[in-house]
Amino acid sequence: MLSRSIEPPERSSLSGSLIICISLVAFFVAVVTPGESIWTAGFFVLLMLVSFFGGSSQAVNLSLFFFAVTAAPLVSSLFRGWPFSLLVPLIVYFMIALSVPKLRLSLSWLRPGYFGKDILVLVAATAAISGIALYLWNYALRPDLSRHLAYIPPVPFWSYPFLGLGFAVLNAAMEEAAFRGIVMQSTDSAFGPGVFSLLSQAGLFGALHFLQGFPRGAWGFGMAFIYGIMLGHIRRKSRGMLAPWFAHVCADLVIFAILAGIMLGKAHLQNLVQNH
Repeated sequence: MLSRSIEPPERSSLSGSLIICISLVAFFVAVVTPGESIWTAGFFVLLMLVSFFGGSSQAVNLSLFFFAVTAAPLVSSLFRGWPFSLLVPLIVYFMIALSVPKLRLSLSWLRPGYFGKDILVLVAATAAISGIALYLWNYALRPDLSRHLAYIPPVPFWSYPFLGLGFAVLNAAMEEAAFRGIVMQSTDSAFGPGVFSLLSQAGLFGALHFLQGFPRGAWGFGMAFIYGIMLGHIRRKSRGMLAPWFAHVCADLVIFAILAGIMLGKAHLQNLVQNH
C-alpha cells in the first residue's frame, strides 16, 4: 500500500548531485534569458543521458523535465505562452517517466500528505499574506497588465467565477507539480531536505516569474521567491502536495480577481461612453 505522505528520497550519488546542481544553474539562466535556444535543450539531453547511464534517477527526472520545458517552445510558438509552456512539458515528462520503471518508482512526491488543523492554519495564513501582497503590489505600482489581460477570452461576465476557478486549479497544479514536486524532490535527493533545497526550488520558481509571471520583473522574482519558500515549507510540514496546491489556488484566485476587476471596469467605462 502506498504511503499518503512524501518520504525523503534516497540521496543521489556525488555525480548525480553534481548533475542536479548543473541542471539547476542552467535552467535558471535559461528562464531569465529572453529567447529559446536549441543548444540549451541539447545540453539537458546530454545531462539526461549522463544521468541515465550513471544510474541517478533523480538527476534524470530533473534534466528530463528541464529538457521538456526548454524544447517545447522550439516545436511550436503556441507552447511559449500560458498554459502550454508548462502543461506540454509536464505531459511529456509524465509520459516518459511513467513508461520507464526506474523513473516511475522515483515519483514518490505524488502524495496528498497530511491536512490537519495546524496545516489548515498555515495554508490560511499563506493565502492571506499572498493575497494582500498581490493586492498592494497592484494598488501601489499600477503595473501594465495588458499582457495578462489578453489571456482572458471574451466570455459573458457571469462565467468569470468558473473561468477564474479553472485558471487557479490548473495553474496551481502545474506549478506545484513542477517546483514542489519534480524540482524539490531532486534537490532533496542532492542536498537533503534542508534549507538549501528549499531555497533552490524557490529560486527557480522566482526565475520562472521574472519574464512572464504575475507579477513579473524584479518584483515578480522577489515575490515569487518568497512565496515559493512559503509553499515549500507547507509541503515539508504537510508531507504532501495537497496543502501547497490549495494555498496556491487561493493566490491564483486573487490574481484572477484583480484581472477580472480591470475587465469589469473597462466594460463599465465603455457602457458609460456609449450611453452618453
